[in-house]
Amino acid sequence: MYRRPVASLRMNTKKRRKSKGLRRAVLALWAIVAAIALSGCPCINSIVNNDPNLRWWAFKTYGADRLCPEMLKASVPLKLQEQSPTIGRYFPTTCSYQINEANRTVLVSVGGGGYAYFPTVKRIGFTLNVTVEYAFDFRLTDEGAWVWGQLSRTVNGPDFRMTSSENPLVDLATVVTPAGPAANLVGSQVVTGFIARGFTVVETDAGKEFSLGILPPGKHPFKPVQVDEDDEAYTFANETADIYSGERDWLGPYEIADDDQLIRLRGNLVGNAVDVFLVQKTLGDLWRTNYQGGAVGPPPGNPISVSALQPGAFTRTFKAPPGLYYVVIDNTSTAGATNPPFVLPNPLFESAARLSYVSQLIEE
Repeated sequence: MYRRPVASLRMNTKKRRKSKGLRRAVLALWAIVAAIALSGCPCINSIVNNDPNLRWWAFKTYGADRLCPEMLKASVPLKLQEQSPTIGRYFPTTCSYQINEANRTVLVSVGGGGYAYFPTVKRIGFTLNVTVEYAFDFRLTDEGAWVWGQLSRTVNGPDFRMTSSENPLVDLATVVTPAGPAANLVGSQVVTGFIARGFTVVETDAGKEFSLGILPPGKHPFKPVQVDEDDEAYTFANETADIYSGERDWLGPYEIADDDQLIRLRGNLVGNAVDVFLVQKTLGDLWRTNYQGGAVGPPPGNPISVSALQPGAFTRTFKAPPGLYYVVIDNTSTAGATNPPFVLPNPLFESAARLSYVSQLIEE
């Protein structure tokens, strides 16, 4: 699950300073690195990588307490297949962990809710709670750090419950998608699939990247929008999302840590025009909770900004005080000035605006 700078992170255009910030952000290993460096050894990465006892001690001492704060800042994109567009998201809202010293694992309990869109069924809202045991490990390289969470076992759940359906006449359990039964897809193949496959967090000077599954050191997640290697922005997400007519999508949450930072969204929109809202996380969570419950209304408060996004290439920047924010993509007629075009019902095709984008944190 993705991703973001803590309040102490500071964007800087000098790569020398960014490299120092990188090592502070990855498992707080400076204490270990400093101790080894003072001993006169030039092979810091090799020593840490080759000693499982040191890796476990480093993780439980400096990394375990970062798990839940990072998870609660994140959302999980839901997809029919690995590189297919996003059709919904899961948002963790509760998280706790316990360290199992004997097994060298971490017990993680996560609860939350989300939304997903399927043809015929249309939008559904759901909750999901699960407790799993992860075996954690990492490797330091000259490029950065690869941190893994690999499932050891499922302790409880997943407890998946559908809370709303845009089409109340359809039983989710009877709907079959190209990837299998919809109930299994949402409850198991999507969210639980994320948990069961584990995840990789890649931390380099270019930012933090998240991927389902275990990526070996040196391998990076698939990116639908190419980012210039010389671009020194911090990357939050790089993906494609389908926002169907009458629906919306919450991108983020994204964290602004300094007054001189901006959120930048750039990419390409195919289909009809949509509205783009910037909202504070607290307001966005309330708006999203209503949406997951079946209500498709305007935001329950004043957004920081709202603008229309036309089809084609685009760049948007958002200025706001330090804090957590959502960028909400709206393809409805109940918020904003842009209305999706009327489309006759078609069981074989449903109209969607396809957004391929990269979201980044940049300096003014």
